[in-house]
Formats: sequence, structure tokens, C-alpha cells
Amino acid sequence: MKDQDFVILAVAQDAQGIAAAEPWYERAGATFVGLVDEHHIVSSLYNLVNVPSAVWIDEAGQVRRIDEGTYATMHNLGGFEFGRTDYAPMVADWVANSDASTHVDHAIQISEKTSEQAKAEPAFALGVYFSGAGDDVKANHYWAQAQTLNPDSWNYHRQDWAYTPDEAGANWQQKVQTLGDTPYYKPIQGLETTNQ
Repeated sequence: MKDQDFVILAVAQDAQGIAAAEPWYERAGATFVGLVDEHHIVSSLYNLVNVPSAVWIDEAGQVRRIDEGTYATMHNLGGFEFGRTDYAPMVADWVANSDASTHVDHAIQISEKTSEQAKAEPAFALGVYFSGAGDDVKANHYWAQAQTLNPDSWNYHRQDWAYTPDEAGANWQQKVQTLGDTPYYKPIQGLETTNQ
């Protein structure tokens, strides 16, 4: 949809930087702009707690919608199927119809952070700093603090687990089990199906 002035900016929220994100962009054969945000500035600005998430921004710089679980297609990873097929048509409708699209949220407000969530951000940043400085003890201390202050941020958990890849899958499954009836992704408003 480039000819319709539509641009995708993919921002990898990865504290390990380009070394961790680049192989994913290469494997995907990305033809869109790919950035790496080691300090999770984008997540902080839009209060994003999970990936993939999407922020729709119009030509005037106005946020028109924010969603979690914004896969463009279905994926199969070792027999585990995940993703969705209904989000990309939603985006295409917005690109074609602009503000007239039924998918635009005219009352969008970026949710405000609680004081605990706000305190989690510098704790996470200190974890990243100490990890880069080679001090795993301090890094782990601050990452644990960030996760305690903002337990709903899957990004904080996922980044911590990325440093112990052998344990990451088990850690993720264990945390998912604690959700009970709470969905892993916030439901996407305006979509009937939830094939995620």
C-alpha cells in the first residue's frame, strides 16, 4: 500500500539491540522500515505491554488506534499455530478510507500509567544498563523490580527471559498459566473473531 502513502515502521523492543533483532528482520525478508529500540522508548510512549502491538498514526501525527496481538497472518512454530488473519484487512480499510473507516477510534486515549508502572520504567532501564556493563547480579535485581512493579508488562518479562533462552519458553508458559481466564492479548475491538 506504499502508493497510498502508507508506511510501516516496525520497532523491535529488544534490550540486546541489533544483534538480537536483525536475524528476525532478515528471516522475515522485511521490506518495511525496521528499527531497534533497546530502551523500550516506544513501549513507554504508547504504554505498550506486549508484542506484537500496533499504533495507527495518521498524516497529522494523531494516534488513531492502538491494539495488541496485531498479527498480519497465521504462523506455525513447531506445530504451535498462532496469529490472526482479520487484522490486516482492518488496516487496509483504514488506509483506503482514512477517518471514515469504522476501525478508527475517534476517542483514542493512551492509557495513563499508574505510579507503580511509572517506577518500573527506570528500574527496567537500570537492568538494561547493568546488563550492558556486565553486572548480571544488578541487572537481574532491577529487572525483577520492574516486573514486580508492572507485572502486566510482558515486554519486561520477555526481555529478562531473553538472557536465558533455555528457560524462556518454560518461563513464558508458567506465566501464561497464571492468567486463568484473562486473555493473553487484550481483545481487539471491532473484530468478531479471536483466532490468536
